[in-house]
Amino acid sequence: MLRLDAFRRKVDVPAATVFIMAALAGVGIASAISSILDREPPTAFERATVLTPEVPQGGVLDIQYTVVQSRICASTVERYVTDSNGDVHVPATYTVDRHPLIDAYPPEGRETYQRSVTIPLAASLGRAYYDARFTYICNILQKLAYPIEVLAPRVYFEIVPAPAPLEPLTPEP
Repeated sequence: MLRLDAFRRKVDVPAATVFIMAALAGVGIASAISSILDREPPTAFERATVLTPEVPQGGVLDIQYTVVQSRICASTVERYVTDSNGDVHVPATYTVDRHPLIDAYPPEGRETYQRSVTIPLAASLGRAYYDARFTYICNILQKLAYPIEVLAPRVYFEIVPAPAPLEPLTPEP
């Protein structure tokens, strides 16, 4: 008990409180500055290869991506198919699952995967392209103000006629 009293007499409580508050403020400011400066995309696209260069209306476009992933963050993706008339089609949010093509651990975070996208029946015949925009949220400021956006490489392909006639599944009365 005697030692604790001696310690209290030597420590200036208001000065210690100010020191602790300043340290906490410094940590908060450092965290905010770090969040502001954090603009490095977590994924960098190296290559996109079309595996099915000709896709029938209603068919599946297969794309193989090679990416380098430096970290994992929450993300969303917006996907668009633009046909030969310039009409933009939004494919279904979920198409075919991701298929990694990794035999062992990828070097430096490198990964190759395949994405399959269903081409709408309403898409016009001719040259078309597929775009994907990824939005990453890696910290609280990016969630509140400005997320990181990454565009996947644009891929071109041909839309060819569907193998079967384009008729409604249910007959009209």
